[in-house]
Amino acid sequence: MAYGPLGLKPWEFGRLTFGEFYELAEGYHWRTQQEQRMTAGFVASIINTCTSRDLKKPVTVELLLGYGPAQSQEKTKDQAKAEMKALLAEVG
Repeated sequence: MAYGPLGLKPWEFGRLTFGEFYELAEGYHWRTQQEQRMTAGFVASIINTCTSRDLKKPVTVELLLGYGPAQSQEKTKDQAKAEMKALLAEVG
């Protein structure tokens, strides 16, 4: 991750703290997500305007990226606690 996508040199990577490296990695992840959303927006508009078939529903960015209307990105506190408990039980 440090030498590939982030393009850090060994001496730059060695000077980073864990927090700084985490922030750089999070920024890279955010940029790739934004790029995917922008590309999906272009593709959705092309599909919706240039298709020769009548679509039942218009193609959306969420549909192309696999985010269904029933799926939410946020978890409730109870879900997060249950997942953490299951992870701690598995790890020990």
